[in-house]
Amino acid sequence: MSDLPKKRGSWTELSTEVKYDNPWIQVSESQILNPNGGKGIYGVVHFKNLAIGVIPIDEEGNTWIVGQERFPFDGKYTWEIIEGGGPLEDDPVDSARRELLEEAGLKAEKMTLIQEMDLSNSATTEHVKIYVATGLTQHETNPDETEKLDIKKVSFEELYNMVLSGEVIDSLSVTGVLKYKILKDAGQI
Repeated sequence: MSDLPKKRGSWTELSTEVKYDNPWIQVSESQILNPNGGKGIYGVVHFKNLAIGVIPIDEEGNTWIVGQERFPFDGKYTWEIIEGGGPLEDDPVDSARRELLEEAGLKAEKMTLIQEMDLSNSATTEHVKIYVATGLTQHETNPDETEKLDIKKVSFEELYNMVLSGEVIDSLSVTGVLKYKILKDAGQI
């Protein structure tokens, strides 16, 4: 436990203690003074990987999505863009290429960054990069041992409608699909 006060912008961290740590996340609890001088506690989930999202687009305007059960939501089944994590010290494009091959069995000639964002900046340090992959070739998938994925090829417009109807609600997927649609319709990508 650290007892040294530390300034974090207009916040003051009086002390911090790691409450949980595994290979993917660390959870800390800090005693703080908020910007108005009030005392309190603040819990933060520190992510040890960069979150990656990839929207593969072929020459006909099709894309691939994956369906899977998500443990944090009691096994709820979701459709998502290609997603995963990459070590913070690795080139994010390399991580995006690895995820694309693992989950969809695709390799891309070109990866274009379309969005960066913080997922939940009030409680986590998780940062995201979302790419569009083009110039695709098909290969074998190689999902992680923890993944049981259904892969579906759909038109991008169908995926866009899945987002609009609320069938796809994952934050990386929603953000990436809406951003790509805006860029595509404006002729910027």
